[in-house]
Amino acid sequence: MTKLARKCNIKALSATFVLMICLFVLFAFAGCDRHETVSSAVYGIYLKGYAYDEETLTVTAHVAVSGTAEQRLAEVTAAGERKAYDEGLFYKRISIRVALDEGAIYAAVRENMTREAWTKDDVVYENLKVVMRYDTKYKSIVTNGVRHPSGSGYVDILALDEEGEGEFIISQRTQNAANWYSLLLAGGIVLLAALMTAYAAYKNAKNKKEKEYMEALPQEVAYAEEDRRKESDEGDAR
Repeated sequence: MTKLARKCNIKALSATFVLMICLFVLFAFAGCDRHETVSSAVYGIYLKGYAYDEETLTVTAHVAVSGTAEQRLAEVTAAGERKAYDEGLFYKRISIRVALDEGAIYAAVRENMTREAWTKDDVVYENLKVVMRYDTKYKSIVTNGVRHPSGSGYVDILALDEEGEGEFIISQRTQNAANWYSLLLAGGIVLLAALMTAYAAYKNAKNKKEKEYMEALPQEVAYAEEDRRKESDEGDAR
């Protein structure tokens, strides 16, 4: 390799290294972008089923913010706010807050209940309890209710007060895939740049040794060796 070619290679490696560092900085700034989005929605309330406590003669009605058209309680809705925001560089959180008019929910459940709903195994139940129910298979999704294992997943239960108002909160923490990919790409760029720099250093050291070796040879042998090297380079170029 000629001296000019070595210089060109070193300059090319240096330019590539600078470009990679610039790309790394670009992705780092992109990863630091913290943003937040908020949207509003109206949720229906759905009657999912009943549970019975024979000791206290209490019917527990399970309601939820999702269900079929047949399960929806008439004229009962809940205002909700969905918020999504970055939680650090590599995770984001999605949170849904649903405002509950618990008195209206109790009234709608009572209106929906048939005589059969108050009776089980010929026992007439006298008391009503309403709870918000949320079923999920994912541990990463949490609510402000009390969590219980249920089959291969979980069920969260939030007791409602007939006279009060409250809120139901659903929250999930997920990976920020874009920033994870940016980190992997930036790491790959830095690793490649380090390997290229190490290779350039190795080539420089090798060329230096060859130069020292040539200088140590007798003049006639050195000329012959240089001619042979030039012929080899020309053959590679062709």
